[in-house]
Amino acid sequence: MSEMNRRDFIRTGVASGAVISVPGCNPYEEPRAPTGTTRPFQIPDFPLEEMTIADLSSAMGRGDYTCREIMELYLERIEILDRQGPQLFSVLEVNPSALSTADGIDRDLRNGTSKGPLHGIPVLLKDNIDTADQMSTTAGSTALRGSTPPRDAFIADKLR
Repeated sequence: MSEMNRRDFIRTGVASGAVISVPGCNPYEEPRAPTGTTRPFQIPDFPLEEMTIADLSSAMGRGDYTCREIMELYLERIEILDRQGPQLFSVLEVNPSALSTADGIDRDLRNGTSKGPLHGIPVLLKDNIDTADQMSTTAGSTALRGSTPPRDAFIADKLR
């Protein structure tokens, strides 16, 4: 039996999910173009795909990327995968202040201020974790749309 690398594992997992949710779907077909087009949709390469948290931190430390550039790359990736291409809709809401927060972190890092190993690293949280910012905590339910908690959950507080 051959070994499976991380990328193949993720592709297989996504394909398996597609098979479960779409009867008759062949997980080994090329991704399709968005509805109304005829050519297959090609997912562009992502420069941060195999980078670890340590790699991202080192890249920021060397000046290869700013926190804002990393955030912009991830936001573009979310747009490509969740809205334009396969339409996974895996990220339902993005913090509207993400880029301004990244700018603030870049200022901190330029001034030599770091809050720890995750400072400047974008983090996704499930929408059942309370964050006391502009984002809803819905746990995936439309009944909770617009629900904003008075304070961060313990884990969100610690991540900040």
